[in-house]
Amino acid sequence: MTSPPILPFVLLALAIAAAWLPALRLGRGPALPPALPLGAAATLAAWFTGVIDGRALAAAAVLAALALASRTVTAPAPRRVLAALALALAFALGLRLVPGFAPAVFLDGIRLAPDSAPFRFTLGFDAGLAGLVIVLTFCRRAQSLAELAAVLRRAAPVALGTAALVLALGTLAGIVRPDLKWPGFTPAWLLKILLWTCVLEEGFFRGVIQERLATWRPIADRPALRALPVLVAAALFGLAHLGGGAAYAALAALAGLGYGWAYARTRRIEAAIAAHFTLNAAHFIGFSYPHLLRS
Repeated sequence: MTSPPILPFVLLALAIAAAWLPALRLGRGPALPPALPLGAAATLAAWFTGVIDGRALAAAAVLAALALASRTVTAPAPRRVLAALALALAFALGLRLVPGFAPAVFLDGIRLAPDSAPFRFTLGFDAGLAGLVIVLTFCRRAQSLAELAAVLRRAAPVALGTAALVLALGTLAGIVRPDLKWPGFTPAWLLKILLWTCVLEEGFFRGVIQERLATWRPIADRPALRALPVLVAAALFGLAHLGGGAAYAALAALAGLGYGWAYARTRRIEAAIAAHFTLNAAHFIGFSYPHLLRS
């Protein structure tokens, strides 16, 4: 199997991480978030190396234009329409429904234990691009290292409790078992989980769905409905994992409650990402991955 080009994905990973860097001002021009030129460079590199084709390049350009317009247009109604269109396109990219993107397969048929199901190490440029745009354009982020540290401190008990509860129930349900390991590709896999899986899923379910519901006047004005955004986002998160079976979806919904609780405590997307990453990293390192083979 020919190894896929790595440069576009390295640049995209840097762009996603750069979403947390302050904007830079060059001369008298407007301040520019470093994630923008890095994301553009990643997209061009993906096009030149054949990771994406012209259709995908056009989709990326449309997504960037919609996201930028949704932040710069001042009229409320057009801004809401542009934001909805940008989110719809990002969601389609995250689900890999847009043609022109070829998933990069780095490892195939990985078996980490005789009783564990096989899986593949793949990266989708479309999913990474969607996560970048969502977290950069639509999510509430910490604005300083001090704020980030405070957010992570508040999220830590929820993150650890969620991971412990979900993995314990997963063990009791026979979905996973304890299996401590550190294969050679672990750092790359954890980076993929953080920058691809957690950023995209938490950006959409918590940063968009839960946050928009929490600020919607019919809910925001009624303290009795304060938990509803967390419950709705968690239920949708569970449904999105229904392909793994009912028990797996139920555990995902339970995990979603933890991620949503972490987000609700801080109203910053880093809290949900940290909770999600804690569970996924503990699952990969300490338990059978991705799940036990079904008899």
